[in-house]
Amino acid sequence: MYALKDAKTKLEKAVDAPVETPKNPDLADLSIPCFALAKTRKKAPQDIAQDIASKTLPPEFQSVKASGPYANVLFSDAFYARVLEESAAPNYGTQTPQKGRWVLEYSQPNPGKPMHLGHIRSTIVGDVCANALDWTGKDVVRLNYLNDRGAHIAELIVAIEEFKDLPKVRDEKDLLEYYVKIKKEIDSNDALKEKSRNVLEHIQDHQKQLTEIRELSLKAFKKNYDALDVSFDEYPLETALENDARKCVKEALQKGLAKKEPDDTTIAVLEPFGLPNTVLLRSNDTPVYLTSDLALADWKWQKYAFAQSWVITASEQNLHFRQLQTLLKEMGRKYAEDYHHKGFGLIRLAEGKMSTRQGRVILLEDVIQEVVAEAERQVREKSQSGNPKQTAKAVGIAALKYGVLKVRLEKDITFDPKAEVQFEGDTSAYIQYAHVRAASILEKYAREKSGKQNKPNPKTRETKTKNPKDKQSGVLLPKPSKKLDLNQSEKNLLKKLAEFPEAVTYTAETLQPHALCEYALSVAKAFTQFYGASPVLSASDSLKTQRLHIASNTKNVLSICLKLLGIEALEKM
Repeated sequence: MYALKDAKTKLEKAVDAPVETPKNPDLADLSIPCFALAKTRKKAPQDIAQDIASKTLPPEFQSVKASGPYANVLFSDAFYARVLEESAAPNYGTQTPQKGRWVLEYSQPNPGKPMHLGHIRSTIVGDVCANALDWTGKDVVRLNYLNDRGAHIAELIVAIEEFKDLPKVRDEKDLLEYYVKIKKEIDSNDALKEKSRNVLEHIQDHQKQLTEIRELSLKAFKKNYDALDVSFDEYPLETALENDARKCVKEALQKGLAKKEPDDTTIAVLEPFGLPNTVLLRSNDTPVYLTSDLALADWKWQKYAFAQSWVITASEQNLHFRQLQTLLKEMGRKYAEDYHHKGFGLIRLAEGKMSTRQGRVILLEDVIQEVVAEAERQVREKSQSGNPKQTAKAVGIAALKYGVLKVRLEKDITFDPKAEVQFEGDTSAYIQYAHVRAASILEKYAREKSGKQNKPNPKTRETKTKNPKDKQSGVLLPKPSKKLDLNQSEKNLLKKLAEFPEAVTYTAETLQPHALCEYALSVAKAFTQFYGASPVLSASDSLKTQRLHIASNTKNVLSICLKLLGIEALEKM
């Protein structure tokens, strides 16, 4: 148990009351509200606060004072010393590995269509959630399920077979242009529309074309994933689950959870469970998304026997997944209660929704290029970086990710690439720059120490060149004094560092990456205040050592946060 949680637990046990973090940190480090205790203890809240103030507290606390209906508590040097020790660890915030796998399914672009801006939220939210779960001891499987049997795939197969004069598709931009063109032609030609329907009904007979479309799309997808530094353990395919999907429909019919309509459509009967009925098989006997998702759920369970399975997609699919989970439960799947959906708001353009069919879409590759170009412009304008292109790539990708991740999942995002690449305010660049500042302090100390070591000894004429390094600061720091001498900016920063294990745990438990963004920003702000109020290299020896360790630990915690967010922690900007 890490310092902050341990201190809270001990305090709650000592006073037999719940503890909270006050909204105003200037009043106290922790606070005990006494309103709710008045009824059980049959005393006024003010009197209860006075009683608590008279108690002897654990050594993590310096003092407790009554303030009206609150008992306000301050941490002791023993608490700060423990935080200073814990937050130096490269694996700070990790937890004991737990039994049971967590399967996360996210990104899910459709082969045959390009990845567009709308795919980024699922892709990077899923990645951060997987990272946080992994950091807190979960065994995580990262899945990217590909729908390779939709109507658009059938239309592309028809185009490959019929339009011999079409140019070869080289990348996803060509693929989008290709799709828009053939979609218009097929929609205006009854014979081609009929052939497309026939291909969809017998899509397994077109494996050569399916493979060609998948390989072309995956090549383009992986280019974007490489740029975003996102990877997956497996790419299950819808076509591979088609037979199992039909078995699920047969089972639903046998259990009275589905029925055949006069036009031969198979319907899931969900109205008795407070949900609208929905299609399982079309009248031409082809499966739909829900049918495939039933088979996919079984496949996940059979392969991974998961403790939890989460599908991360847009909130537009909330009803779909309620229907899926109800069917799984009523069909007797013992894992149904552990099969979940995490919805999020849409990313929209100013002029409205994106549409692949109409070609009105922002390709993800173009967005990445645009934010990197904007970042390079600002890096050249505001930074002394010796490698502006490399720095701009890190800053641009970070801005794109952070601009999406910092928004609560339930909210929509209106995306403007230029607005996201800023070096001030609630931005990734501000957090990256705090990390750079901490690194700069440690680098200057290393040069200072190296200069002293390399200074010739006038008696021996020998030069000491050895400069041992540790993992975090890049230089071996002297041990801090057991007795700390902390000013308020140092205490505020250490308190922030103490919050990291709870911040990453909250992100893992709620699958809400914005919480980790907010935490990283708060650390960067606390470090900026420390940087201005607490000179490091010009301080006396004992204070210098203490502050070097605080800077090193801040660099460590920011580095971990940025890593979990999929953002590069720069050493220079």
